Amino acid sequence: MKIQKIMVCAALAALSLTSACDREGKFKVKGDVAGAGGKTLVLSKADFAGRWMAIDSVKVNDNGSFSFSSVSPASPEIYRLSLGDRSIYIPVDSIETISVETSADKFGTDYKLDGSQQAVLMAAFDRDLMAVNHTDSASLAGFKRDVYTKYIKDSQGSILGYYVLTKTINGKPLFNPEDHADIKYYAAVATQYDQYKPGDPHGKMVKAASLRGMRDRNRAMGRQQVFNANELTVIDIALPDVEGQTRRLSEIVGKGKPVVVAFGMMNMEESPAFNRQLAEIYNGTGRSFDIYNISLDEDQYRWREAARNLPWITVLDAGGLTSTAIRDYNVSELPAFYIYDRNGELKDSAKDLKELATKIKAY
Repeated sequence: MKIQKIMVCAALAALSLTSACDREGKFKVKGDVAGAGGKTLVLSKADFAGRWMAIDSVKVNDNGSFSFSSVSPASPEIYRLSLGDRSIYIPVDSIETISVETSADKFGTDYKLDGSQQAVLMAAFDRDLMAVNHTDSASLAGFKRDVYTKYIKDSQGSILGYYVLTKTINGKPLFNPEDHADIKYYAAVATQYDQYKPGDPHGKMVKAASLRGMRDRNRAMGRQQVFNANELTVIDIALPDVEGQTRRLSEIVGKGKPVVVAFGMMNMEESPAFNRQLAEIYNGTGRSFDIYNISLDEDQYRWREAARNLPWITVLDAGGLTSTAIRDYNVSELPAFYIYDRNGELKDSAKDLKELATKIKAY
């Protein structure tokens, strides 16, 4: 089969159509490793258990040049280029060509990546990481804040955000989802994946770690809510609706109707179906309760378009998974529902629409 493909490509080359064979479904990693002539480079890919699997190897030419070509991943991935026990990490999105410039004696510590913005930023991050004092907690905390600003804040659900979060130092995670101070970084990346890459499996892993970390943090802080009559007043929320008007939860709670506070997102793949099912519950009871729907989306335009025609109050919380409302209501997963009775007392919660449909009838 390999010989046949070479023959086909050769024939197409005669017709000036080689680009179709060379580029279709492939990415390339090429470059120069000075002083590495005759040595072997290994290209590996990680699975979701964190194990590195070798997918190809090549001997470096006498002049230091090398080249790999491999099938493009279904979604953006991190690859590892290794020389002996030293490695360089490379982001691959689809069919780009990533170039590597380094030397045998400085492989993994002093190198240049080019070919995509993600590659340039990843190399810059790794350089910054090698320069920080890992043993000084104050320096490390400041470094994390700088990393957020430089590499995470505007990453828009890219593989770079995932890479930064999962980077380890001497076997310990740089950003630890079990560390309450680091949860906000996981939440930021999870929100970006929900917004820009809702189907990416990396985003699902980050979101699960983020929600698990928030749940553990809230439990440690003693924020478990007790839904007993007369023990809680309204945990108020004030956020803008689709018209830009600030809507307070306290405006509708305790006005003679039960109120459901719903946390979710409008721009996820399953959101249209979710809204239809919620509308069925709402209309099926003759609209006997009110809904205060909090969306945690980043894209305000897409949120507004999705929320504009809903028959209940829908507000936007730009804080995303780091919002004060999520903390105050002890939200540990999405969607989440909290029920105030007609007298304005926070009485119950529901973990999904089926449970909500059953419980709302009692109020």
